[in-house]
Amino acid sequence: MSIQIVRKSLLGAAAAAAILLGGLWAGRLAAGPLGHGRHFSADRIFGRIADRLDLSDSQRDQVKGVLRSHKDAILEDIRTVRAAKLALRQSIDAPSLDEAAIREKAAELGRAEGDAAVLRAQLKAEILPVLNDEQKQKLAAFRSRVEGSGDHMLGSVQEFLSK
Repeated sequence: MSIQIVRKSLLGAAAAAAILLGGLWAGRLAAGPLGHGRHFSADRIFGRIADRLDLSDSQRDQVKGVLRSHKDAILEDIRTVRAAKLALRQSIDAPSLDEAAIREKAAELGRAEGDAAVLRAQLKAEILPVLNDEQKQKLAAFRSRVEGSGDHMLGSVQEFLSK
């Protein structure tokens, strides 16, 4: 074998490996963030946020009241977004590439996330008046650092909102 054939073989193998790893990485990104899984607890997260914002007992109750008043919409948005993510993931993982199906599932996910974003804005509009200026500043700083969800989030949120 000549050196050129060996180089071409190695370059071809490296390119194939890069494509495979890129595909796996893109799939992982489409699947959502890592690290939350079975350890997600809406109750614990609410407690941490409330502690970091230094909410009084009255403020905690008011915020929980706002969230509970939207319980059905919150749970429905979580279910809808999760189902749309799964459908997209399944279309991505299909044995054959169907770009139209992937784009359709991605658009459905976009609509579901858009609906959830509107609900979050409504919740924010109802919760912000409960907070003082210092708490609003802390919330803005906190929100800039926090994002993500987990596959087991729904049960924990449902339990939290049912208390």
